[in-house]
Amino acid sequence: MEILVVKAGLPRSAVTADPSATLSDVDLDSLAQLQVKAEIEDRYGIELDDEHANATFGELVTLVNEELSERAR
Repeated sequence: MEILVVKAGLPRSAVTADPSATLSDVDLDSLAQLQVKAEIEDRYGIELDDEHANATFGELVTLVNEELSERAR
């Protein structure tokens, strides 16, 4: 969630621990969503395609963890 606060300007009061929430659910506009996508790609070296545009936070975390685990092998 820190990425959402720092990179996308999400107010801390809007931060949620709900893994089923999406970027739209926390009211990030399309520009902020692109910033989050770019930060995840830059930070973790993972390409997020259009199919991940509506992914939940839980799905994004799982995707990042799986990719990092694959690289560690």
